[in-house]
Amino acid sequence: MTIADIKSMVQKNGIFYLTGFFLLLGIKYFYSRAAVSDLRWILAPTAGWVRILSGIPFVYEPGAGYVNHSFRFLIAASCSGVQFLLIAFATLLYSFVHRMPTKGKKMCWTACSFLFSYVYTVLANGIRIVLSLYLPLSLPRELFSGGWLTPDRFHTITGAVVYFTALFILYRLAAAFTGQPALTGQPARSGCVPASAPVLTFLRRCLPPLFWYFTIALGIPFLNGAFGNNQKAFTEYALILAGTGLLLLLPAGLATLFPGRRHKKEGDSPGRG
Repeated sequence: MTIADIKSMVQKNGIFYLTGFFLLLGIKYFYSRAAVSDLRWILAPTAGWVRILSGIPFVYEPGAGYVNHSFRFLIAASCSGVQFLLIAFATLLYSFVHRMPTKGKKMCWTACSFLFSYVYTVLANGIRIVLSLYLPLSLPRELFSGGWLTPDRFHTITGAVVYFTALFILYRLAAAFTGQPALTGQPARSGCVPASAPVLTFLRRCLPPLFWYFTIALGIPFLNGAFGNNQKAFTEYALILAGTGLLLLLPAGLATLFPGRRHKKEGDSPGRG
């Protein structure tokens, strides 16, 4: 992509990029100052979805959130998933709005990206909460005693696994919907494929969602002084996110760099004359 191409893309899509930017900024500002009562628009459906998945009922307690006293579990403001909503919306908007051929479709994509991100966040967050409820109960207590792995760290890792996985699935679905074979793993329609093509394709499929995840989950809090306020906690959180993302991408990366023996044999087998 040349500089002229970038300028043309910005000219055609700048209004939508700015709309997304101010929407993200506004929601982030609202969320940083919101009370539990201000977040019932996302907490209530999340609690309902958790009940559908697990059969565990939650009741709303003003000032606290949705609570189940039997499990001693609270869905508080910090569990709302608003941050993932922002990540999902940014990924959908900035990665694909320029693929829409008309202004009308760009407007539709912008609006639908936010609405779908909201629904998708409720679904993903509900799964995360159910796993956070049941996984610790199914593991031996010795796992959390005396070592590095504490219940809080396990909770963070569980959330990172669910959210990373959900984001990559969302990105691939959007790529398939917009018809981008390079992002969906479909072979290109070219007779000559450079040796670096698999690596570049893998990076194109992974870097955009990773960029938005780390920008919103770590970059913005860093600029707001989260690192300076508590360097140890911020560094640990960043390392957990980075490590989890790397471990999730490692199998796919290895499969891209080292294709299976089946493909190798097919390529080496002589044709029948």
